[in-house]
Amino acid sequence: MTDPRDVFVSRVVRGKSFVEVGGLWGTVAEKVSVAHRAGASHVAMFDVTPEGEELWTKFHSRLKDLGVPGCECYVGDIAVYKGRRYDVVHCAGVLYHHPNPLEIITGLRRMTAEYLILTSCITATHIENAEGVLEVPESGVLFIPGLTDSERRVLAAYWASYGVHAEGITHPCNYRLNELNASDMGPWWFLPTAHAMRSLARVCGFDVIDEQTWWNNNAHTLLCRATETGIVVH
Repeated sequence: MTDPRDVFVSRVVRGKSFVEVGGLWGTVAEKVSVAHRAGASHVAMFDVTPEGEELWTKFHSRLKDLGVPGCECYVGDIAVYKGRRYDVVHCAGVLYHHPNPLEIITGLRRMTAEYLILTSCITATHIENAEGVLEVPESGVLFIPGLTDSERRVLAAYWASYGVHAEGITHPCNYRLNELNASDMGPWWFLPTAHAMRSLARVCGFDVIDEQTWWNNNAHTLLCRATETGIVVH
């Protein structure tokens, strides 16, 4: 299966400025090189990882190997971003690791001049296995620290069946915010349904123009266009 993130980036980035938010984890999953190959006029990486950390070294080495020149790099928390705007913004694997998902998406909105490509792990609305049944409404978002023991067992069995290490679900973790109110990015904090994720984007000032569920229906990618309005409820 072709990565829908690559498809959406290639679809909109030619001749436009591009920035990836939170793309250092895993290194080889970065989309800066994808945007460069697809004809981006300018590329950048924005990540919370401090300068000098090994992930930055690996990222620079990868771009050099792939022949990607002139990538600007910034360190910061997207939730409080107030810098320049980019035509195309890509963000994957960040939303469900942050305790304030609306702040993440509003930060992305401040960064986005035209298009946002947003990916997150999501939850199914019906999960059933040997540990029991978990039902989630279409509009639902699971708050992982608030799961009951029985809910956590069902969810842990589900994600373990895909070989996923999910802190707070398959593995224990300590949920906390430090004195600067910055998040510990290891734990899983929230899992939205696909519908709830779409609505989160819309209320923060985006129109969803395309989308795809993938990775065994456990991830969802939105291609969004920046607007000036949110959801209108009739």
